[in-house]
Amino acid sequence: MPRLPPKINYTQHESDENDEEEETQSQSQRKSQLSSEARTKYAGLVCNYLLTAESKKIPVRRADIRKIVLKEHGRHFSAVMAEAAVMLKKVYAYRVVALKKKNNFILINNLGTSYSDNDNSSNNETAKMGLLTAILTAIFMTGEVMQEGPMREYLKKLSVDVDTKEVHPVFGNVSKLIYQEFVKQKYIDITQDTATDPPTREYRWGERAHQELSKRNVIDLVCKVYGNNMRPEVWTSQWKIVLREENGPQETNPEPSRSHNS
Repeated sequence: MPRLPPKINYTQHESDENDEEEETQSQSQRKSQLSSEARTKYAGLVCNYLLTAESKKIPVRRADIRKIVLKEHGRHFSAVMAEAAVMLKKVYAYRVVALKKKNNFILINNLGTSYSDNDNSSNNETAKMGLLTAILTAIFMTGEVMQEGPMREYLKKLSVDVDTKEVHPVFGNVSKLIYQEFVKQKYIDITQDTATDPPTREYRWGERAHQELSKRNVIDLVCKVYGNNMRPEVWTSQWKIVLREENGPQETNPEPSRSHNS
């Protein structure tokens, strides 16, 4: 008579497997959990990463923070980023700004200075910022958008030729500076206007410019350049933009309110 195979307790076998699976999941959860001390540590690392990128004026991607800084703790991004934002505000007077392009961040200094600003900054860097300010001022004063032709003519008045292959003694490769660096740093937004023949570029303020620059300061600077005690109200459309951004869209009258005696 053939011997029957041993009877297997499938219920007990499945139970053992479930226990092992639950234990593995529990260990994985414990490993992925982040203590308060660890969260503060990673928040500090995120601060350093953001400050390094800010010194180069380069936006930071959420994916890079998770991959390079947080690594296996990427799922705790929101909690770590929130603590990092508090640190940056308290210690460095920076605020973290999320760009319209999803999951990209930049730092804006509430004191009006840059993390890379120091007494050793080169004259060339100062000159580059001067050129950038001039470009942004021109864009704002021409209705917040500037076409390619007027921009080139304006730059030539500043002795800056974007078409030349010669290296500028101060700005270096001018074309690369304007079309790549300033754009990558989110100071300038350049788009193609396909309605024209041939298509041409349009220049606008980038998101960083909107965060760092005050349009009131820009128009005040223009008035100082023109001299003769020029008032900003002279620039009617630009002044309306300044008031709209400072006081809300309902405020458009450039004339100060006057009290009347009853």
